[in-house]
Amino acid sequence: MHVSQALPVRQPEAVKPTLPPGMERDGFVALVDAVASSLGVGAAAMMTFRTMIASTRPSAFKRGPDEPCCYLSQSEIARKRGVTACRIRDHEKSLVRAGLIDKRTMANGARSGFSGCGIFFGVAIARVEEFLSLRDVIEADRRAHARLRGLRSSHKRHLKGILGELIVREGLTAEVERIQHMFLEWPAGQSLHRMSLEELQQHEAEAEALTIAAADMLTKSPDRPLENERSHIQDTTQDSSNVLCNDPVDTRSVGKPTRSTDIGPQPDGRGHCLEKQDGSVGAAHKSKFIQNLGSDRLYGLCSEEMQMWLDIERQKRGRLDFHSFVIAAQKRLPELGIHSSVWEEAVSVLDEDAAMLCVLITDAKVADPEVTILSAGGYLRGMIRTHRTGSLNIMGSLIGLNERNRRPQ
Repeated sequence: MHVSQALPVRQPEAVKPTLPPGMERDGFVALVDAVASSLGVGAAAMMTFRTMIASTRPSAFKRGPDEPCCYLSQSEIARKRGVTACRIRDHEKSLVRAGLIDKRTMANGARSGFSGCGIFFGVAIARVEEFLSLRDVIEADRRAHARLRGLRSSHKRHLKGILGELIVREGLTAEVERIQHMFLEWPAGQSLHRMSLEELQQHEAEAEALTIAAADMLTKSPDRPLENERSHIQDTTQDSSNVLCNDPVDTRSVGKPTRSTDIGPQPDGRGHCLEKQDGSVGAAHKSKFIQNLGSDRLYGLCSEEMQMWLDIERQKRGRLDFHSFVIAAQKRLPELGIHSSVWEEAVSVLDEDAAMLCVLITDAKVADPEVTILSAGGYLRGMIRTHRTGSLNIMGSLIGLNERNRRPQ
């Protein structure tokens, strides 16, 4: 009897992972660099990773039958890195644990292209989409951390000015001393970088609450005019254009380095040194624009989105003051796609008062359908550059916003 034999089933070849369209080997390395710390890989191990991957063919990451592989021995990698082979072994273990390499060696640990043994990178290539998502999360957290540090810097400047005025007005009462003591316990600006996002969120919220409490004490003083009360130039019987045009603010110096002694010294550093701009006593929490225009008038010039943030601040404080506008401006930045470094530059070059108004003006123009602004961040940087030439006219821009608001819809 004839017995037929089943033919062996041919197993399909494993699909070699390749990089997605548009990504090359160097871009892949940069991606791994961005997420390495979140994977538990230190800087030294990443240098070893880069050394190994540099010995591969870039084309192997995109096409070809072979998976990208480093055939260098540990001693060869150690020579290139200038470290011991023992350190390279430790780095390889770390990279294997993180899922960045697959180590396939011969029994004696040797690596050879002829025997298909070495350090393979397919495991990491297969995780590119995961790494891209992780990088987005890391970047979002980094931006959130920077925004919170900026908010804390604003709280510090404002609270320092408020405390100075409280001490002058009321002396070191028990409540003022309590607020001062809590303020002095705040971590230094550089310490904020070492905080986790959650720790910084909690500290920023506590800092804002303390600043609001101190501002409440100041506004309850019987001889303290509220910043959101209308000034004499804002009688509702006046034409709004006259209100703005006749404002006593010196428009020639708007946006230029002020000659007033109320403004503190400029910082000697970049954005990370913003807390050096604490301002003189009694000035860091005030705005010459709000005092002269009134917060209600300024609120009316804001976009609906900015007004939403101001409404939230009004709920917290029961009023709108300079601090409200500064915080609302900073919270509007990410929605406009403006990096926090642009705000830091604006505060450093102008002052917090003018920087807030530059954001307000930029935001209002972005919301205006008759105005085309390709990049809100670029527009704000343009205002900073214009200030450097001495030709920035913030009051003129506010008048323009007021005129547009008065046009029939």
